[in-house]
Amino acid sequence: MTTKWIPVLLICTLVVLSLACGSSAPTSAPPAPPTAPSESSPATSTPNVQATIDAALAATALSQSNNQATVGAAVASTVVALPPTATPIPPVEYVAMTEEEMEALIDAAVNEAIAATAQASTATTQTTSDDSLTYDEVQYVQVYVSAAEQAVYYAEELLAAYSQIYGDLAYAALAEVEQIEQELVYMADSIVSLNSTLQEVNDTLQAGQAVAAETITQLETAAQTASSNLSQTQAQVQTWQDKTQQDRDNRVNEISAIQPENVAADLQTTLQEAFSFVDQVRGALEDNKFSREELNGIAQLGANVSAGFNNHGGPKMKDMSGRLNEITMQLARGQLPQARSGLGNFETSLGQRPSGGGFTPPQGPGVQPPRPGRP
Repeated sequence: MTTKWIPVLLICTLVVLSLACGSSAPTSAPPAPPTAPSESSPATSTPNVQATIDAALAATALSQSNNQATVGAAVASTVVALPPTATPIPPVEYVAMTEEEMEALIDAAVNEAIAATAQASTATTQTTSDDSLTYDEVQYVQVYVSAAEQAVYYAEELLAAYSQIYGDLAYAALAEVEQIEQELVYMADSIVSLNSTLQEVNDTLQAGQAVAAETITQLETAAQTASSNLSQTQAQVQTWQDKTQQDRDNRVNEISAIQPENVAADLQTTLQEAFSFVDQVRGALEDNKFSREELNGIAQLGANVSAGFNNHGGPKMKDMSGRLNEITMQLARGQLPQARSGLGNFETSLGQRPSGGGFTPPQGPGVQPPRPGRP
């Protein structure tokens, strides 16, 4: 009896093993590629420039794989090969940035605007190279045009903020700033024209009509106009940066050379003038902009107060003289945030501010008391 069950057991064992192996295999096929955007649901751009461009490129590639794309091989090989546009730096509180930091931000933003505009121009001319346009091609180009528009407006915003905060201080390079602004306006106008023509083409295609040859020519002209001055704009930015750095160095040298003209006769008067220095700096920075005229006045008062500290104080007063001089040099270097911060600490170190006729100077080792008989 036992031997009769052996074949049955073997068969059952094989069945169990077969089922086990089957359960370990993949149970689903790879996901099918999504269909390309249709005319009823066109792709839309997002504020993230790079993500938008990547999505558009991916959508076009998928359309080609489904035989629905109409963007030619020339577009794919040319536009994809262009360097990607970086995502613009999010807006920041500009008053919290130094002059040099804003200049670096502007340099990056303008060069990004130049690259984005070049991409939009190339995408347009390559797409229209066969003297025709389709809905997919228009959507593809629109992504690059939107990216260029965003990048140009961001660069314009930065330049406007720079002119507001540091324009009166760095006026030696103000002509270059104005020239860059004009170039950006020229780029922006060209992109607006390009965008308007693309919208006209889009409306024509959605109405089921053929795009006129004149419209395609208009589109190509707008693209060529947008990119015609890009190298000139880039050179203008470099010239501006060179001049601003030279102007900053000159300012520092000029302020360092200022000599005291009216030194207080005692420590108490020096301290009172030091509070005047604090008030003058704070008043100059209150409107979130700073001028060369304000710098010169503050530097002269600072030189007088510093000499008073050196003449009438001990080691502690000489340390305060160094703090005051550092604030002045920060202003000369366009480091307004650091000057604001240092000003508060300097004011605290002066002791109690005089009110009416009373005045309490700072106390401690190395501080010489005011001379008798002085107010």
